[in-house]
Amino acid sequence: MNTARKGRRFEHEIRELFRSAGFSVVRGAGSKGEFFGQKTDLVATRLTDETEYKIEIYGMQLKAKKRKG
Repeated sequence: MNTARKGRRFEHEIRELFRSAGFSVVRGAGSKGEFFGQKTDLVATRLTDETEYKIEIYGMQLKAKKRKG
């Protein structure tokens, strides 16, 4: 499996983990996304307090490495 496919699969796995924890997740394919001036693969947000509109926000850049061997 090439590195791009492996990276995409990893991004999808992490996206599903965040979604299952109640986050809304946006994927910026090919590291084309940007979050506060940084390249990001995923941005996850979740409303933590509806009365005060507190929001958790995570911007992530994920890497997949080739296997040695």
